[in-house]
Amino acid sequence: MYRQAGVCPRIGGLAVLALVCAAALSACRPVTRPTLASGGEPDARIVFVGDSLVHRSARDHGLLDRIRESLVRGHPTRTFEIVEAGVNGDRIADIRARLERDVLDQRPNAVVLYWDSDVSDVDERKMTRDDVQTIRAAYEADLRAVIGRLVESGAHVVMSGPTLIGERPRHRNAKDGQLDAYRRINQRVASRLAIEYVDTRQAFFARRPAGAPPDVDRGLLTEDGEHLNDVGVEVAQSLFVSAIDTWLRQPPALRPR
Repeated sequence: MYRQAGVCPRIGGLAVLALVCAAALSACRPVTRPTLASGGEPDARIVFVGDSLVHRSARDHGLLDRIRESLVRGHPTRTFEIVEAGVNGDRIADIRARLERDVLDQRPNAVVLYWDSDVSDVDERKMTRDDVQTIRAAYEADLRAVIGRLVESGAHVVMSGPTLIGERPRHRNAKDGQLDAYRRINQRVASRLAIEYVDTRQAFFARRPAGAPPDVDRGLLTEDGEHLNDVGVEVAQSLFVSAIDTWLRQPPALRPR
């Protein structure tokens, strides 16, 4: 079983603050780690941090349970703890703000960063070119800060996203250009900071059923064009397990603790 980090929900405004304060404080309390069968620390603690691509996929389709089960099957003599640190709607600036508490305080051996809210919640088609450049520069600065801090901690880092917003064939979805631009930023940062990038976007386009009508934009690998359904979770599971398995099979001296 995976556990969820003590993440805090974002609150909409002062008018509702008093009404949700008690619930928010309760949600922010640290979650006690489960007792492991070995009676000690796991061989690998892996934190998945991001937005609803992490949280909803884990809650609704068991993504993190599936990943842990696959890792146990592949490494039966090892123990694993998977920590869920996904918050619906989080952008990279939000992840940066809670990185210490929700990720680094968990003392992870590895971190998987998976999100797309910077694209899904912003429509660059309504912005000037200067505004687009400004928001993308801020995004890249926050991303570099997040990845840099994770690398500095000694954790192995895997990054993915964005994946899909619309399931029509490539270049036929309204935000394809914007998603491709952010994918390039993520790939560039991953390359320069020497971390692994898992290209879920390419993989999901490749898995679109060949016989599906071109105007079908949801229900194949996603629930709504963005959030993964059970089939999409299987694809993501395979990609992330492969990336983590490659890391686990490195000589111990090369794996950070």
